[in-house]
Amino acid sequence: MQKKTPARIAAILILALALSGCNKDESGESTEAGHERSISVPTTPVQTTEAEETLSAEQMDLIKYNYYVDLNNDIVDILDSIGYYYDVVDYTEEFSLLPDTGLTYGYRVYGKNTDIIDDCLQLADMEPDYGELDDLVREMADPLRDLMDTFSNISSSHDYADNQYQKAKDYHAVIYSSADTFAELGYAYMEAISEMGNLRIAEEEEAMKEEGRLIIYNASRAISIGKQVLDVVDDQEISDETITDLDLTEIRRLHEELVAVVADFDAATADNDQLIKESLANSRPFDGLYNSLIQALEWMIKQVESGRPLDLSGSGAPLGSIGHFSEVLSKCIERYNSVFVE
Repeated sequence: MQKKTPARIAAILILALALSGCNKDESGESTEAGHERSISVPTTPVQTTEAEETLSAEQMDLIKYNYYVDLNNDIVDILDSIGYYYDVVDYTEEFSLLPDTGLTYGYRVYGKNTDIIDDCLQLADMEPDYGELDDLVREMADPLRDLMDTFSNISSSHDYADNQYQKAKDYHAVIYSSADTFAELGYAYMEAISEMGNLRIAEEEEAMKEEGRLIIYNASRAISIGKQVLDVVDDQEISDETITDLDLTEIRRLHEELVAVVADFDAATADNDQLIKESLANSRPFDGLYNSLIQALEWMIKQVESGRPLDLSGSGAPLGSIGHFSEVLSKCIERYNSVFVE
């Protein structure tokens, strides 16, 4: 299986921005932060007939989009687990551990709850019609479910080495038969929802700005700029192995914009009237994560300017790498979802 670069995966992960216009205070209770945008998303999708009777078309669209975004995030995690799995196990039909990796079987492999698949399968048959996305949900449901369950088993298994690694061999048979099929569909799904999400996020950010919701607006803009950075990297087909070849012209412009947007975000969160307007109880909802994002980008720029290749011999993403910037951006996305969406 060919793994895509961490930058590419993170660029699509940006679509975790499920913009429901709903904030949460520190108790976890949802509070209205707009007008009709604030709705309650059910834990389990309602039945089709009930939805048609009780929810507007706009509400159903938002519910479906939010669930599909959650599925997108799980797809990214499962693709990561496939990549880490094959850092330890040979990519052959017969189970075999790679020599001299220094890594333990199951290294950074994690499963997922498969309920999201059932939810999205139900939504795929409901309005609005998402066309290709609905078809992809149906096509990848079975291999994705197999991988989620198998990676869950691996991450919790303490006896995989018994009987000459029999459990590991059984797990491998599932992964080897499902991973390539799922990966092709998963990347297609991420591309499709990325296109949909870019349009929705741009529209939502414009509405936030017009309504004077400056905290959530700048929080969203900072993440959108981070995505643009990774899009530039991806368009140039740059990876951490070739980072010194990166043309920084557009990256430097985006860095300036990011610094300005984070300054506006800090100013907005320092304004008590703005906190009240947006129903936020915490004046530091991101705990400096955006400053860390700026720093990660500056390290990356300095790494390129140095002309020196990265030392990628360790297991983590080093400072100055695209992977490190992606990881910090992912933390910003997760925090955005917890503050403004969930």
